Amino acid sequence: MKKVISCLIFILISSFTFAQADGIRREISKIIKGKRATIGVSIYDYKTGSALNINGGKHFPMQSVFKFPIVLNVLNEVDKGKMSLNDSIFVSSKDLLPDTWSPIRDKYPQGNIKMPLSEIIRYTISQSDNNGCDILLHLLGGTSTVNRYIRSLGLTDMTVKKTEAEQHLTPSAQFYNWTTPNCAIQLLRLFYEEKILSPDSRNFLWKTMVETSTGSVKSEIPQDVIVAHKTGSAFFPGSNVVNDIGVMQMPYNHTILYAIFIMNSKESKETNYQVIADIAKVICQQKTSEIAK
Repeated sequence: MKKVISCLIFILISSFTFAQADGIRREISKIIKGKRATIGVSIYDYKTGSALNINGGKHFPMQSVFKFPIVLNVLNEVDKGKMSLNDSIFVSSKDLLPDTWSPIRDKYPQGNIKMPLSEIIRYTISQSDNNGCDILLHLLGGTSTVNRYIRSLGLTDMTVKKTEAEQHLTPSAQFYNWTTPNCAIQLLRLFYEEKILSPDSRNFLWKTMVETSTGSVKSEIPQDVIVAHKTGSAFFPGSNVVNDIGVMQMPYNHTILYAIFIMNSKESKETNYQVIADIAKVICQQKTSEIAK
């Protein structure tokens, strides 16, 4: 009798979980319907263990999302004792390229300064500084080092081949740094589950990602939802890219991982950002309703 009851409970829970996933899929499909863009979404729910994706296995250019695995690689070197967050890094005037997004350059326009490694990481993640990113790549020894690190994690659907400076040379260069929404979720799981960094490094990066000031994912969700994320975007004539991957922590320890990628978009910058905001809102609304029940 107990086995029968247990089976019935499992069936009811499974049916509810699948129904919720279908509800989210339907709402996201409404959001992306008719958009002149290729959109990929992958979601993982820790509370239910459920996952869903739309174009989850498709290749998307990462843009500045690639700074996430780069920083993971740097912090892995910190954990091995080869670097320290307190290391003083010399930033020359040549490191601060003029025609790129760089709050570091804006703060130190003349360059030729020393910055703690921790500060360069914060700029690279929280403010998506392009010069900061390439400084970190130089410290690591280039993109090939990052690729080896990614492969060491067992990830095959993520590749980093171009620096930020190289990506700025031609629009086609962005496609050399690619991933799939599903693989982005895999990397987020390794990070969130504390499988790849020490507790100190993980907590440092978590706080830095929570402080991220770029993107639109937080614009239409409740203020009590904590979001640790990394964004990426590029706007070329007739072909825009906007991405956002991260962790949503909702009340009652309900945690969701998400990866949203938009490429080849002919929509406006504002429309692309609104798509991401709307998808985040749907995730929160559906999951909040689960908590209420």
